[in-house]
Amino acid sequence: MDSDLYDISPSGPRRYYLWPGLWAPALILLAGVVVSLVTAREASDATQHLAQQRYQAMHQALVGQVVIHLQNSSAQNGNARSLEVALAEALHDDMGLRIDTLERHTKTPVLTLGTIENTAQSLRTELQTNGQHWMVTTIPGARLLEQPTRQIRWQVLAGGALITTLATLLALALCRQSHRKTLAIGQLMSHQVAIEQQLTNLQVQKNVLRHALNDSESRSRDLVALSGAIIGELDEHGHIGFLSAQAADFLGRAPADLVDQPFTGLITEPDRLRFNQSLAAARQDKTMARVDLNLLHRNTELTVPMIVRVMALTNPVHGVTGYRISAVPGPATDT
Repeated sequence: MDSDLYDISPSGPRRYYLWPGLWAPALILLAGVVVSLVTAREASDATQHLAQQRYQAMHQALVGQVVIHLQNSSAQNGNARSLEVALAEALHDDMGLRIDTLERHTKTPVLTLGTIENTAQSLRTELQTNGQHWMVTTIPGARLLEQPTRQIRWQVLAGGALITTLATLLALALCRQSHRKTLAIGQLMSHQVAIEQQLTNLQVQKNVLRHALNDSESRSRDLVALSGAIIGELDEHGHIGFLSAQAADFLGRAPADLVDQPFTGLITEPDRLRFNQSLAAARQDKTMARVDLNLLHRNTELTVPMIVRVMALTNPVHGVTGYRISAVPGPATDT
């Protein structure tokens, strides 16, 4: 039974499951990616619109300078040179400028500044000064319109990726913490179940032992009653610790009244020495000693002849700790 009590372990092997709440970091990751992409697109569109407005403003400023210069001079070669110098200082590095006269039937421009590569987003303005028609064309470079858009897009995506990563990692850490707490709670509950099972087994064992003890006590009482003998226990000094109920039948004395009294007080004076000798023999030989005695009845005029058997109680630590005795009616002895 003891092995059943202490060999209890949590049932089943330890199982590992996915962390609870993993949908939260997955949702954060998905939402972060979507929001980052949408925000980057909106920011790039807004930046491109601002770049277009800036380019248009720069175009209008150059056109204004061309108008002022053409109004103050004629379109001769020397004046074209001065116009080139004036516009070169105001022209952005990522812009190209071309000025054509509509009076000539030629494709050769009057003035060309900067790099002219992609004319898809060029702006043109027709001018009329001093009786002549002019066409002012500005061509934006790739960096003027595309670089701000590309830069703001990558900045938004990088910021969104960083924030999304941090939020996802934080959510994963919380999921891991929740998972560890769940495992700890499960282990505590398993331990509690095992302890409750042990307590139940101990209670069952206690009930079984109590029942066995009650049966043993009842059996001992029945055997003592059937034997018809006085059964008792004495301490190491010969004082009564217990006497069975038969003492009242043979000696007319209540067993409870005799507790802690020397047993020699129940023996007639001539027999006390022989009783002490029997105690010494039982103590020394560690065997049962037998002696015939006359015990005193409550009625002092009566004596009760008894056969008394004595057995010493010993243990390895304290030696003799007491005696067990039995007394049955015997033949009358001479006092």
